Amino acid sequence: MADGSAVTSPAVADASKVTSPTMIGRVGVVGAGLIGGSIALALAAAGVEVLLRDDDPEQVRLVEALGGGRPWPDGERVDHAVLAVPPHAVAAVLLDLQKSGSAGTSSDVASVKCTPVAEAAALGCDLSTFCPAHPVAGRERGGAASARIDLFRDRTWVLCPTDETGPVALAAADAVAQSCGAVPVRTTPQQHDAAMALLSHVPQVAASLLAGLTAPLSDDDFQLAGQGFRDMTRLAESDPALWASILEGNRSPVADGLDRLATALAKLATVLRDGGPEAVGVAVRDSFGVGGAARRRLPTKVGQALPEWSWVGVVVSDRAGQLAALFRAFGEWGVNVEDVRVEHSREAPRGVLELAVAPEVAASLLERLATAGWTAYRRD
Repeated sequence: MADGSAVTSPAVADASKVTSPTMIGRVGVVGAGLIGGSIALALAAAGVEVLLRDDDPEQVRLVEALGGGRPWPDGERVDHAVLAVPPHAVAAVLLDLQKSGSAGTSSDVASVKCTPVAEAAALGCDLSTFCPAHPVAGRERGGAASARIDLFRDRTWVLCPTDETGPVALAAADAVAQSCGAVPVRTTPQQHDAAMALLSHVPQVAASLLAGLTAPLSDDDFQLAGQGFRDMTRLAESDPALWASILEGNRSPVADGLDRLATALAKLATVLRDGGPEAVGVAVRDSFGVGGAARRRLPTKVGQALPEWSWVGVVVSDRAGQLAALFRAFGEWGVNVEDVRVEHSREAPRGVLELAVAPEVAASLLERLATAGWTAYRRD
């Protein structure tokens, strides 16, 4: 696909047409998995025309069925392309789009920035029309089936323009982020990779290795696992192939972070093995104190608050037809459900369905539910 020849910058739209999320134009998404699919859904919901491309047509078909755009045929041009592909694939995909003239500008979503930029430069890509970017959001489950329209709402979307990145490419990447409901922030590729090594990549390694330590345990032993272990190892279900690409692209910063973690663990292990009670107390207080102080520096929110919904809980019997009857009633009453949560134990004969609705309908909804024989309450 790539022959390494330099690429001449194709004509792009005037910058004024992409600085506003409502005027972003046509966007192509390459890679219709979790991140690409979620971007497509969010952009489509914002009124943006979205075209989809993926090596797996089933992923495109599913995102299209969810309302995230339509297939992107060869020869059709978009104003901006989002490269939702693994870090090792960014440069080649970018070159392919530029050589075919398929996109005016491009950005990516990889959680590594320096290596893809260097690879793109080595292939002869036109970096003036490319803005490296990284939406800081995701899930353990991948694929289009896991895509969510609100995945990026009020989440950080890092823009990492290089010295070569032009204003049109930067404006388009910013507009994509805002159209997805994210909060764009700017930094350099180098600072991004150094920070993400400690905030994302090392935690992923730690979670996976921690979960791996429990492999010798029996199924009965796992019955003893509490919420702490579940929280700590949640990331261990992530895709190993994707993470191989991420770690390959950010080797040095991740290795440095792992060395620091290993040193801290070894120091604590030595004290636990050989130190007296006082030494153990000091070591734990010091190390845990530093960790707690760092944890408290996390921002409580990135952007604007989430929509103010009212939550209504409904007790639902564990028998066929109950959920259908409840939602049928909501439909007849013209009540739109914004979100749903289920609280239910397998052994219990009934559970609770919590539903997010507009605040102005919550009170009347409780009355209607009570009249219809449902046990309901307002949670907020």
